[in-house]
Amino acid sequence: MRRVRLVLMFCLLCAAARPAGKVPDQDPEGSRSGKAAMPAYRLEFAIRGGAISRVLLLFPLRIFYEASAAVDLRAFRQEDGSTCFAYAGLPRPAYVLRTLGFGGKTLALLVVDDDGRDAGSEVFSGELLARWRKQAPEFAAKAARFKKFPHRLQATGPQPFSFQRDVSGAYREIVQGLEPIYRYHPARTGCYFNVFPMLAHLLKLLNQRFMPGPAYPGPPAALPAEWSGEELDLSADLDRLAGLMEKIVRAHVTVEQRHPFRLRFHAAAVGDDEVEICGEAFPEVPIWKGFMIREVFRRLRLRRSDGVLLSDEIWLGLRSKNGQGGFGRLRLERIVPKEDSHE
Repeated sequence: MRRVRLVLMFCLLCAAARPAGKVPDQDPEGSRSGKAAMPAYRLEFAIRGGAISRVLLLFPLRIFYEASAAVDLRAFRQEDGSTCFAYAGLPRPAYVLRTLGFGGKTLALLVVDDDGRDAGSEVFSGELLARWRKQAPEFAAKAARFKKFPHRLQATGPQPFSFQRDVSGAYREIVQGLEPIYRYHPARTGCYFNVFPMLAHLLKLLNQRFMPGPAYPGPPAALPAEWSGEELDLSADLDRLAGLMEKIVRAHVTVEQRHPFRLRFHAAAVGDDEVEICGEAFPEVPIWKGFMIREVFRRLRLRRSDGVLLSDEIWLGLRSKNGQGGFGRLRLERIVPKEDSHE
């Protein structure tokens, strides 16, 4: 029974990328075009997974977990060449959607928006539930009860969510001050709702070398056709993520990647002034019991002329041999203003 409980806990981890105060600074594109400052980038993550089995061959086990959050950001260059990203708002509500109990007969939805209006949250929740019933009928068919836990957003500090990207592409000085507060506080839901700490923590997954060498001197336009990345060990990052997702996982599961792996990168021109760098690996490396990192994909788009970041994304698939588990995705992407979308 103890092993079954641990497997159940880890299924939540393997659900692990598809994703207040305001800062008046201008984004790098706005400074060149002379247009009004506006959110320049969007950072978002998505985690989804589930498991269907039986406990002691008799009792049904159904567990589903999905979480997503997105923040809009303003970006501006600093004198040392790094880029600072600062919070500008939520483009949509953030949420955790999960079943409760072993049988999955109750579905819980924790949701938070930054405008404090119930009407918009209700519409979003209805659309989310309709999509879930369509995409996960094997879980929806058994969920007889639904509980919604509305939250309000509390932001602390002049920059409640910010970070820097240095000239090498590493993400540093991450500040996270966004917190969902249960609408009926001090009452508690009993469910973890750490979507913004998860979003901040997942940024660290992008701190892996993607250029051909540790000090690659050339511009993006001069990249070779193919190269291998550095050795990756995601044990610490995934273990920390597990603790943010669920209390019982944090208490009983320790993620330890058995051996490192490398991404195989290639680069290709996109249009007249973009280059896309793609890395992939299918390591099949165990991280806990029968669960493995099955596949990892990394994709970046840079402007060829000056190396300005257009998007940065990572995708991980974590599953057992029988298909239990899920995926996670994190993406930072430049927002193109509607009036410029024809360019």
